[in-house]
Amino acid sequence: MKKKKKKISLEITSSKHLVCVLKLNNKDAVFLVDTGASNSCFDVLKKDKYDLQSKGVKMELTSAAEKKLGAISSDNCKLIFNPQKVIDITLMLIDMSTINGALREQKEKEIDGILGSDILNEIKAKIDYENLSIYFT
Repeated sequence: MKKKKKKISLEITSSKHLVCVLKLNNKDAVFLVDTGASNSCFDVLKKDKYDLQSKGVKMELTSAAEKKLGAISSDNCKLIFNPQKVIDITLMLIDMSTINGALREQKEKEIDGILGSDILNEIKAKIDYENLSIYFT
């Protein structure tokens, strides 16, 4: 029997970014969908609101602009796509002030995190731009 695909609704911003709202540790969080980001990230400044631990491994990430970003891993995060799809993930906590500042300059809403290819691959995501949805199994 073929598995039924499930769906995440997307929004496209005026700056052409795709965003979605998912539950992280049972709280709504806004994620920018970025297939080019190898690691999913979350704003370190919002870690307390989402009950995220910052006791993980410290490392440097490289942004698309080749800028080095200090990051720390946060393990045991629960990402809830729907009641039937909950996954335990590790997020990289970074300072997203620059990213959110750029979004504000474009009159866009701030984001809480970036949904990267690590998670998109794990859920076998298929992005449907026409219907603004991510389908997953």
